[in-house]
Amino acid sequence: MHMNNNFYDIVFEDNDIIVLNKIHGVLVIPDRYDDKLPHLKGLLLERYKKIFVVHRLDFGTGGLVVFAKNELAHRDLSMQFEKGEVYKEYYALVKGSFPYDVTCMLPISKVNYHGRYKINFKSGRKAITSFFVLEKFSDRSFLKVVPLTGRAHQIRVHLRALGFPLLQDFLYGERLEDKRLTLQAYFLRFKHPSKSREISFEAPLSPYMKNFLKNC
Repeated sequence: MHMNNNFYDIVFEDNDIIVLNKIHGVLVIPDRYDDKLPHLKGLLLERYKKIFVVHRLDFGTGGLVVFAKNELAHRDLSMQFEKGEVYKEYYALVKGSFPYDVTCMLPISKVNYHGRYKINFKSGRKAITSFFVLEKFSDRSFLKVVPLTGRAHQIRVHLRALGFPLLQDFLYGERLEDKRLTLQAYFLRFKHPSKSREISFEAPLSPYMKNFLKNC
C-alpha cells in the first residue's frame, strides 16, 4: 500500500481504477442528512478531478471498495457488479456458536423499514449468502461469508434471520452508539475494465476486527 490516511489505504491504482481498503466507520458517498461528514468520494475528489462510485460498503463495514477514474471503466465495472460477476468474501464476527457451513436463500424486502430490511417471502428479492465457519468460541463465531447476490444489508439480514447476528450491529442487534460493524470485505475479484483479465485483492484482518477476536 503506497498511500494512507486516517480513513483508507490505497491498495491498487492505475489509469482506470483505484482500490481502497477503508476503515470501519467511514462513508463511501455523502450522507443524505449531513454533508459535512467525511466520505471516500469527497476525499478522492480532493486528489483527482473525476472519480466514479462503482459500489458501496455500509458505513460500519471495513474493507475493500473500488472506484473508477473514467466513464468507460465505471460503466464496465458497474455492469459486472449488476450482473453478479464480481466475487467477494467477507469476515464476520457473530453472536452464538454457528453450527456448520450453510447457504442461506431467504428473500429480502425491496424497501427498508426505518432503515432496516426484512425477510419477505411474498414480494422480497432473491438473496443468497454462503457462510463458512472459520473458528468457534464459547459464545461467538468467526465466519467467512460469500454473498452470491448483492442486496442492501444482505449479510446482516441473513445473519439475523439465522439467529446469529453480527456481534456489533446497531441496527440488527443491540442498540449501540457505536455504528461500526464486525464485518469486513477482505477479498475482491473482478475483470479489469480495460485489460480483459481477472484481478483480485485481499486485505489483512482489520485492527477493529482483531481487537474483538483477541478478546474471544
